[in-house]
Amino acid sequence: MDNNTLIEQVVPREKTAKYGFKIAVIVLIAIAIPATLIIIAEITKVAYIAVIALFLLLFLVYGAWYLITSLKVEYEYAFLSSTLRIDKIIAKRRRRAIVKVDVKSFTDFFRYDDKEMSSRKFNKVYHVSGKEFSEENYVACFHNEAKGKCAIIFTPNEKLLEGMKPYFSNELRKKLFLNKEL
Repeated sequence: MDNNTLIEQVVPREKTAKYGFKIAVIVLIAIAIPATLIIIAEITKVAYIAVIALFLLLFLVYGAWYLITSLKVEYEYAFLSSTLRIDKIIAKRRRRAIVKVDVKSFTDFFRYDDKEMSSRKFNKVYHVSGKEFSEENYVACFHNEAKGKCAIIFTPNEKLLEGMKPYFSNELRKKLFLNKEL
């Protein structure tokens, strides 16, 4: 494999019940505040409270739209010259680097398994996969000077897996390929 080959993959985060609940709360708040002010205006017979409620409704609709679209999260995996970089993309407006690690420093690499993960202790776990507890997920373990023992739970496609394989350490390659884990 050429050292300058760039492999990129974008993985959208799955929309769960928690996602739907957050949207419902945002919409409820955006409607409830102006409605309450309009009811207060009716009771007190003060018309400018209703006008304030209508202007507030406009701002709350925009705020609700902004918050709801900010719940859309994707992860971008970029692999170049043995370095795996993972960024979080929020609503296609903002990008934040999550982790950057040399694949040669992986101490272990395996398919996600609840039993396996609960038996191990990590100082930091980067959960950057599309689905939370999926068999499509892989776990890459490595040691970081500042954070200690770390793990990345992610969902690489076949192209990304094939691109990383040649850069695994000899011990890890023996473990994976002798046991036919990868």
